[in-house]
Amino acid sequence: MLRRKILFSILLFGLCLTSAWAQKKNTIAPANREQERRSFAMNVARAINAAETNYKKIHQTYATWDILLGAGDFSESGTKWSSESFPTVAHAMYGRGPEIVAGWKLRLTLSANGNAYDLLLEDANDPKCGYAIVSDERGQIRESKFLDCAS
Repeated sequence: MLRRKILFSILLFGLCLTSAWAQKKNTIAPANREQERRSFAMNVARAINAAETNYKKIHQTYATWDILLGAGDFSESGTKWSSESFPTVAHAMYGRGPEIVAGWKLRLTLSANGNAYDLLLEDANDPKCGYAIVSDERGQIRESKFLDCAS
């Protein structure tokens, strides 16, 4: 009987901790939420760059987004090209539509011979500043926004 009370107490304590953690997690300040979204986009760009590098190594040309999806690099169940420091990229739901992942539009343009690409990952929820991540086959990632945006 004492053993059951102890186990019940431990279980109850664990549930309380989980509940407190969930409440704290849901009270993230908007600035932190925005920073998380941007960090997510940067990591998606890193994942695309890694997938492109791997594809080029095998096929001697870069791939379109549809080819990366078809090859299984990205899917509705995630991607294998994610950072351990940002696991939500691994488990995001990727698709073909204008938004490759919720809230982010991709423009992936290949050169005529397939030896170069330009990547623009644009925040679909930021019409005011047009925040975007920009990269290319060199793997450098840049942040951008409209010139007349004050924030």
